[in-house]
Amino acid sequence: MRLPALLFSLALISLAPAAVFAQAPAIGTPSHSLRVSGAVKAKVELDLAALKRLTPHDSGPTTVVCASGATMGKADNYRGVLLTDVLKHVGLKLEGHKDDRRMVIVARATDGYVVTFSWSELFNTTIGKEVLVAWEKDGQPLDAKEGQLLLISGQDIKTGPRHVRWLDRIEVVRIP
Repeated sequence: MRLPALLFSLALISLAPAAVFAQAPAIGTPSHSLRVSGAVKAKVELDLAALKRLTPHDSGPTTVVCASGATMGKADNYRGVLLTDVLKHVGLKLEGHKDDRRMVIVARATDGYVVTFSWSELFNTTIGKEVLVAWEKDGQPLDAKEGQLLLISGQDIKTGPRHVRWLDRIEVVRIP
């Protein structure tokens, strides 16, 4: 056996235990509220009723496309509230001129999944006009596999990587 082929075989063998012992993906538990914390005027916990009092938006047809390009799901419509409206409702804690431009918004799920957005991306591009905290899909409440709340970024080319099922927290982080 030639050396490159041998090294390739050894590499495959070294990966085998990881594949054999890999755990199934964590299953999130539905969250019944959205906690918003970090660089905000006050930490807030918004239940579904409080979110529904904000201006609702509809996504229109949305396809969830994973990073590989595979289609993971489709919806005729998600209904929810814009993430920017949630952040405006809570209020960002600004300590200096242009402080908002140093902020990162972190969305977390009950299963540990995390995605990020910059302040500029949400408030200064078209992406922010379609980042939705949703509670409804195709006219029905979200099912157990999605949680009571989810986040989807409708302007992303591949929507799957920032599709957060079982959404329960938003953290606003100020970068020093």
